[in-house]
Amino acid sequence: MRLRNRLKSAAPAALLAAAALLGACDQPLEVDPDSQIPFEEALDSPDEVAAGVRGIYDAMQADGGYNRNLLVYPDLYADNLAFTGTFDTDSEVADRAVQPSNSALDGIWGTAYEAINRANNVITSIPEVAGISEDDAAQYQGEAQFLRALNYHNLVRWFGGVPLVLEPNWAVGDDENTFAPRATQAQVYARIETDLVSAVALLPATSTDFRATSGAARALLARVYLDQGKNAQARDAATAVISSGRHALTTPFSNLWAVENSPESILSIQYSVNDFNELAFWFFPSDFGGRRGFAPTADLAGTYEDEGDTERYEATVGFYRSGTRRYGVKYFRIATGEDNVIVLRLAEMYLIRAEANARLGAPTATVLADINVVRARAGVAPLTAESIDDGDAGTSVQDELLMAVLEERRLEFAMEGHRFFDLRRILGPAGAAEFLEIPEFRLLFPVPQSERDANPNLTQNPGY
Repeated sequence: MRLRNRLKSAAPAALLAAAALLGACDQPLEVDPDSQIPFEEALDSPDEVAAGVRGIYDAMQADGGYNRNLLVYPDLYADNLAFTGTFDTDSEVADRAVQPSNSALDGIWGTAYEAINRANNVITSIPEVAGISEDDAAQYQGEAQFLRALNYHNLVRWFGGVPLVLEPNWAVGDDENTFAPRATQAQVYARIETDLVSAVALLPATSTDFRATSGAARALLARVYLDQGKNAQARDAATAVISSGRHALTTPFSNLWAVENSPESILSIQYSVNDFNELAFWFFPSDFGGRRGFAPTADLAGTYEDEGDTERYEATVGFYRSGTRRYGVKYFRIATGEDNVIVLRLAEMYLIRAEANARLGAPTATVLADINVVRARAGVAPLTAESIDDGDAGTSVQDELLMAVLEERRLEFAMEGHRFFDLRRILGPAGAAEFLEIPEFRLLFPVPQSERDANPNLTQNPGY
């Protein structure tokens, strides 16, 4: 398999040159329709609470969230995307040499805590709001807890333990939140699980406006459990989503992006001409009105070619200038910015269950069955026990299955913000560090220096 060959003989990556920062004139239009909602004070009416919930989603649409960095950086830090732009901040990520002063970290950190503060505001305000119905209160509480958990999960994956802020600024004062110390990684994960278990009970099974559901909470729980090595719980949570029958794999694969909010989508961040998604702008070349700050790597393209994975290849990688240059095509609505961003989808549940079962020692056929469901949708030949055997007598069946999951996730989720975390989880710290050719401390990003300057109680990750 390509990954195993690369692990044995990976050549050092060339350093990429840094250039000048992009000027503000290059940014696409973005309009915030919720900018007048009183996020920094209590929400006093049912309408304000409803708007407050919408405001949590709105906060996550920023560049530091699902509009750019959360989707791009995990692939750029790994081996799916190459740096082809001009931002020093992006160049550091591509070089795997991110510094605490990197302002893009401020965006990731700040976007998450802005969404968390808005979620805290909703959660704290609901019990005091007169006239809110029991059903609405339950849904809004569930959504806020789910979105708080999602943002804490983004933070803990990037930075490790982070401050656990569970009340809005207006309720405790800015200083108490501003100077909060870091919780441990285990404490953050425990809070995430608590919020998600509550959200499963509170949220409806379906949503008419594509917002969080009980299925989304279960799906995120499956991901959270897998990250922590809670494999039986991950398997069971993924199975609950699959067995619910509320989602189905979309065919053909390209319709996941061509058709917004397909049946496969469990949760998508919604964009519109008023909430502009910039991803197509960053992936498309100037020939097509974009900037092409990032491009699919030759290694990623070669992986599709080696697998004969034409359908996913064509839905992921485009070519221009007579086929001599690559660009990303999953997000393509460059004129209107209306590409939604899929956060959770059904294919991931099959691959989470496959990985969890592999770790639990399930039969090879059981693990391959879930991988092959995803491959069949893509029109790729099924894997067999023989096809995943790399011929190395020292390699266990479990390792071969985990490598098969890792490669399948690469083909399925390129440019969806998974690759770095997949490498770190499946290869383990030592294996991921060797594969990425970095010291192990760089498997976590540094805490932004600007945050440490503002908060003397905020310690730095080791090595930075």
